[in-house]
Amino acid sequence: MAGKQSRFLKQQKVGVGIGAMLIVGIFLYLATILIQDAPMGEFVEGEHYTLLEKPRRIRGDRVEIMEFFSYGCVHCYNFDDDIESWVQARQDSINFIRTPVFSNEQWLIFGRTYFTLEELEILEENHYSFFREIHDARKKLDSLDDIANFFATEDVSVEAFRLAFNSTSVNQKVNRADQLGRRFKIASVPNIIVNGKYLVKINNNVGLSRMLDVMDFLIEKEQASPDNSSTDRFQGKSR
Repeated sequence: MAGKQSRFLKQQKVGVGIGAMLIVGIFLYLATILIQDAPMGEFVEGEHYTLLEKPRRIRGDRVEIMEFFSYGCVHCYNFDDDIESWVQARQDSINFIRTPVFSNEQWLIFGRTYFTLEELEILEENHYSFFREIHDARKKLDSLDDIANFFATEDVSVEAFRLAFNSTSVNQKVNRADQLGRRFKIASVPNIIVNGKYLVKINNNVGLSRMLDVMDFLIEKEQASPDNSSTDRFQGKSR
């Protein structure tokens, strides 16, 4: 009797083992199919990016990348080095535009500073140093006087900076940027608009570094599109 029970238990173990192997095999087969159907680098609308309700189509062969940012945003500061390197590697195929966001009075001053540096043609060499002064050196640069005096140490006269800061040209750029932010309903930064139609931002599925991967995906998507022309183009700083 004991021998029969022993043989029965052995048969049960063999059966369970075979069943487990079959389950593992089926799982691996299904996993292979899923990997084939959803290749790496595939991003999903609504999870990783948003298709804008009112897209702003862009004329030309290059894909436009517009970054909404603020000098007052530490995430924008942390993102700046990465996006600079990313842009440099793709400068032959994209137009990159930065657009300040004006969520409060301090950010409005920072945004006017960005366009003032652009107006004075000293943006390239001072963009990162201004970022660093705010977030690394912890300097209080929240008024025109503070900012003009800071750039005076960079061989920009206080008078020249003030004139540019309050110029008609800078006023027009500030108004245009504000209109774009409202049009795209930008509520946080950094936000990226790809070719006027896709919004990429930080969420549960996308962190700062992954934003660049999503942007690459959308650039390829746009380059494969048969029609990427338009008559509605923001004339801002691009490269």
